[in-house]
Amino acid sequence: MQHISNKIHFSFISFFCILIIQAFTFSPANEELDIQSAIDAKKISADIQSIGRHEGKSVSLKLKNNTLKNLRIKVPAGTLFYPEDNGEQTLIHLENDLIVLKPHGEYSGFLAGFCTERNDRCPSEAAAMKISYSQNAQFKKLTDYLKGKKINKGVYQDAVWAISNGSSITNIDASEPSAAALRKFMAELTGQKDTWYSSPQSRRVDENGNIVHETVVIKGKLEFDCKKNAKVRQDIYKENGESVFVSEKYMVASTPHVNYRFTLRVRGWEKGKYYIRIHDGTDEITRYYFEV
Repeated sequence: MQHISNKIHFSFISFFCILIIQAFTFSPANEELDIQSAIDAKKISADIQSIGRHEGKSVSLKLKNNTLKNLRIKVPAGTLFYPEDNGEQTLIHLENDLIVLKPHGEYSGFLAGFCTERNDRCPSEAAAMKISYSQNAQFKKLTDYLKGKKINKGVYQDAVWAISNGSSITNIDASEPSAAALRKFMAELTGQKDTWYSSPQSRRVDENGNIVHETVVIKGKLEFDCKKNAKVRQDIYKENGESVFVSEKYMVASTPHVNYRFTLRVRGWEKGKYYIRIHDGTDEITRYYFEV
């Protein structure tokens, strides 16, 4: 019986060793490369195209593994997508992506890209795109800041334009705490003032591929001190003092310290500087300046 038991034990060890040998023999090795290095080395074939958008999931990506290895393809934050037409916008990828390809496997999907040239045309649909990597130190700081944070990607485009085109950070809608923190970071990064208000814009692409921008709303938090039970009014003026809107309504201040959310629709307004005049019908309490 002992002899039979030893044979069974030996057979089990032999079988286990065969499995280990097979695993090392047939399991392909893993290799990790950034996407441009993998393309240059011809380890992957890549078809990269615009889908005709300037922000969000705007890049179509198809990859094919040309090797017998498992490939881990990195698309690093800071990757740039260049269209063939120099008059069209270059897009930037802001977050790291990792794509796993089995031996001779394929991948098809979309990547987020955001316009870095506000005044150029939107990339054409199905236009081929090439890859490069940004050397802009401010973009590097932005992508480092975004790592691991949950932020509404709807504010990414305005953050990019604040770097690439010097656009106002007030266009970043700071309604959510994470977006407000991003805007504070962008103020420090670009040297702009982090204002009391947000001025989110509507954007559309016209028939020539140009992006048309319009500020549609001014919103933020107003906070000031006044006399208790004061009848607080708010009127709107241009910077030069020209009256735009005089309110007949008022709010009774229940406490000496007042704060509330302010929203003003400004679609179609003339571009320029304005201010809100807060007063009690007789005396001015304070002013809040904004720009359309």
